[in-house]
Amino acid sequence: MTKIKKERNYWPHAIIGMILSVVVAGGFTIRLAIKNPVEMDTYYMEKYQKVDQNINEILALQAKFDAKFDIKYSTENFVLGKNSIVIKVLDKNGQAITDASVTLLLSRPETNQNNLEMQPSKAANGNYTFDDITIEKPGRWQILTKIIVGEFQGYQKYEVYAAKQ
Repeated sequence: MTKIKKERNYWPHAIIGMILSVVVAGGFTIRLAIKNPVEMDTYYMEKYQKVDQNINEILALQAKFDAKFDIKYSTENFVLGKNSIVIKVLDKNGQAITDASVTLLLSRPETNQNNLEMQPSKAANGNYTFDDITIEKPGRWQILTKIIVGEFQGYQKYEVYAAKQ
């Protein structure tokens, strides 16, 4: 007596397995997205809706600002604990600008949870000093500045790293 060997087809199992893996991966992606919401980009220190509506005007003002002024930062690194930042605003001839309105936003790139917005504690000879900045977390930080000088308005982003001394 000869045995008849049955051939099995596994392709239906493979198709079902792929469909289930896509459903599981989609569910995992949704769960991950809900746990980690999109953070608001703070480069222009405004809500993204307002920036989206006025981006052409903002970019035109930025171009005029960049053509007329230079910004220099006093620090390259932070230490954990108390820090200070001095921002120097100069025109293209190297003359100090003393009548600027400077707003600083200290932020971590991955979250807005630790954002710290501040005004200068001292302003003299084009040097705008921000004191009593407490850095508790090591890593990358962004210094975002909004500078208004008369009709000119500009935004700058400067990155620094914080570490133990």
